[in-house]
Parts: sequence; C-alpha cells; structure tokens
Amino acid sequence: MSSAHHDRQYARTVRRALRTVPHYRERQSADGALPPLTRDEAEARRHLLMPLGAALLPRRDPGPRPAGEHIAELYEALCLAGRRPRRGAEVYETARSLRDPVRAYGVTWRVVLSPAAETDPYRDPLREHHPDHLDHLDHPDHPDHLDHLDHPDHPDRADRAVPSGRPALVIADVDATGPVPPAGTAPTVPRLSLAGSDGAHPSGALWHEPWLGHLGAVPPSCGELHLNPARVHARLLDGVTVLTLLRHRRPTLVHVRPEGAELFRPESCPRHGRPILRRERSSP
Repeated sequence: MSSAHHDRQYARTVRRALRTVPHYRERQSADGALPPLTRDEAEARRHLLMPLGAALLPRRDPGPRPAGEHIAELYEALCLAGRRPRRGAEVYETARSLRDPVRAYGVTWRVVLSPAAETDPYRDPLREHHPDHLDHLDHPDHPDHLDHLDHPDHPDRADRAVPSGRPALVIADVDATGPVPPAGTAPTVPRLSLAGSDGAHPSGALWHEPWLGHLGAVPPSCGELHLNPARVHARLLDGVTVLTLLRHRRPTLVHVRPEGAELFRPESCPRHGRPILRRERSSP
C-alpha cells in the first residue's frame, strides 16, 4: 500500500467520522479540530462514538467485538511478524476471558487464561455457550476456512488441554508470566504495547493495545515497530502520536492516544519504506 493511498484512507475515515459520529461532530464544533482521544474519554463517551443510528439496531451493534474481527486482525499481525501459522496449526492466545475455539485460515484459534484473568470457580463459561449465537468470520479470500467447533465430541473442543502433535504457537504479553504453553514445546510469540516497550523490540513480536487490538508487528530481521497500514494510521497531533483505526465503525476511533504514545513518533522504515513507530531518544 502506497503512502498516498494510506493517507487517503485516513482522510476518508476522518470525513466519515465528522459526518456520522456524534462525538467528533461535537468536538469539531467546539474546538474546530479533533483533539487526541484518551482511553478514559473513549470509555465514558462510547455511546457517542457510535455512528448515528447504529446503537439503535442490535443486529448492527453487537456489543462485544465479534471474534471474527479480532482473529482477522491477529492473523494479519502474525503475517507481518513473519509468523504466519501453517495450515492445520493451533494458535493459543493468552487473554483475560475465555472464548470458544474458532477455525479460520485453516488454523484453530484458542484462548488460555492470563494471570490477570478474573475467574469464578462456580461459573464455567464453556458450559454456558449457546451455539446459536456464534460470531462468524466472513473473509473473502478464505470462504471455506471457518467452522466453529461447537460439538461436545469434536476433537478440537477448547477443554481438550493438549493438541495431538499439531504445530502450535502461543501468544503471550511480554510483561506477563503467562501460563505454561499447552503444547509444552510450542514457540511463544511475544506481544507488546507502547507503554510496556523500551524501544528494543524483539523480532517477530506483535504490537497490541488492550483497548485497540492488534495494530502491527516487528518483521523478522528488522527491529522496527511496523503499523498494519490496512488498519491503522499514525500521525503527530499537538506534538503527540495519535492513531486512527481505519476499519473500526462501532466504536469509531479517530486520533486516539494510547498509553505510552508520547514516547513514540511516526516515521518511515529505512529498510522497507513502510510506516513505523520509533521510540524517541531521551536527551542526555
């Protein structure tokens, strides 16, 4: 994707936000601009970040983000990191809540609980699952790569602890201890956030902001934190790096300021010519 096309996508997203989203229309009217949006403000004004009319239609405002969107985003980040999972593989993502396994791109995507997860010993979310309310991933390039595994006798049920010799990846946050990888010898893919990064990014790491999702990765033999240009645009605003998520609609997120963004500046990768975020060097 060219830099000019990327900038046009950003401009279209901003125009759409001003035209259809109450929060941005209100800010533009009051301030004459769209100032940085913090996490606390986004949480407090979530209903105003929805496009006009979207929150009135339950089928268009499903509440929690569909699993399919999350997995598509994670898959793209893994490909950018040079860790594209092989067909038939299993990917285990550490998370704070359980999700039934999903099959997409020829891969089974599972969840293992992180140390920060809040658990209730008297409640079993797997037993409360209703197959009629599954999230679906409709990817145009992979129409046959999704089948949710909801049969109790299926060999890929989430409560089967160890894969039967299949290739596996475990995605874990770098600042968390994380559970023992289910496969024992499965390679771990580190996942970092801007606030938790010291600028020395491990090759093959994923970039993940808990409230924004998987936004990019560190390609092999590069060391730079690349954005996924199909999903995120970065720019300086009032001297601080802000991000615009190009595909988010509910909520729409323009000029968001993730934690730690004040330490990074958008640049172009000297090796690949792609958009990156580089940590600013502190003055001596």
